[in-house]
Amino acid sequence: METNYVTVAIHTYERAQVLKTLLERVGIEAHLHRVSEDHPQVAAGVRVRIKEKDLAHALQVIEEMETAHRSGVDILNKPQSPVVMIPVDFSDYSIRACEFGFRMAKLLNAKVVVLHAYYSPVFSIAQLTETLSYDIYENEAVRQIIKKAEGDLENLANLLKRKMQKSELPSVSFTCELKEGVPEDAILSYVKEREPSLVVMGTRGKDQKEADLIGSVTAEIIDRCRVPVLAVPENVSLFDGDGVYNVAFASGFDQKDLLAFDKMMQFLKPFKIKVFLTHIQSHKEKNFNQEQLKGITDYFTKNYPNLDFEFLSIKDDNLLSELQAVVEEKRIGLISLNSRKRSLFTHLFNPSVAHKMIFHTDTPMLVFHS
Repeated sequence: METNYVTVAIHTYERAQVLKTLLERVGIEAHLHRVSEDHPQVAAGVRVRIKEKDLAHALQVIEEMETAHRSGVDILNKPQSPVVMIPVDFSDYSIRACEFGFRMAKLLNAKVVVLHAYYSPVFSIAQLTETLSYDIYENEAVRQIIKKAEGDLENLANLLKRKMQKSELPSVSFTCELKEGVPEDAILSYVKEREPSLVVMGTRGKDQKEADLIGSVTAEIIDRCRVPVLAVPENVSLFDGDGVYNVAFASGFDQKDLLAFDKMMQFLKPFKIKVFLTHIQSHKEKNFNQEQLKGITDYFTKNYPNLDFEFLSIKDDNLLSELQAVVEEKRIGLISLNSRKRSLFTHLFNPSVAHKMIFHTDTPMLVFHS
């Protein structure tokens, strides 16, 4: 069978070589061809060509390269070992998040960072004061807050080690870190500095109130974080890897959603899954016609030939209830979706679908961002 190659980018030789290296790191065969060989009248450049079957994954790599370029990050020299970050507050939800996070780290061959952010009102008030007559860390109240946080984190570390010794958790390398600050800000600051591959957080699940601390922190991270977030409700059962795992991918099926889908498939590669492609139909949008449905079906059949999938459609007028109905009817074990970058006004007054679902479901959610 003839292999079809496609051009995914045209760059200067230096940038084309960087892209080729990044593609090959993730197992995508890439070739460089000078543009001038085909079109002598065009200024010198290099086209990067790959196999057509690798296109979806390659677009994800290109997006990451462009993001790093705009941020001035040397992407070639970034640490290659993936990291799973698990923010904890020492509640039962934290332990549940650790159980999921350690298993994901094992599958991703990643290290784990368990992060606890402690909030010191004394320190925070002092930060607003222009002049201080004493060292804030000499304050007894602050010392006690730090001492308690350090003790709680050490106890959690010992608990995780015991669970690994009893084979209740997979054996993975992990470290514990302590950070001062409001939890949301401390977590997002860590993400910006270290760029973990995945953030795993606990939630109370269905019917929790938005005033609940653990749920509201997770919802805030989902809305503002730029790396994938796995939200784990407290009552969810661990998937043991046997049988088929049903996944609902909720989407509008534009290009960014398709990039998110490919990222999801990289995370779920070790599992045998069936994906319910759940199209979110806006109130302004007409029903999918047969041609559009055929286009979507052809895309997934061609790019994911071994994937078992089914197409569904729900209306955004009753989004939460309809999505929950899909979860119950199809026995969904994971909801995945792409959360778009939003303005501050929109973030405050019109929370994202993922944000709303945190308080509406007992099903784990894997959220990507674009």
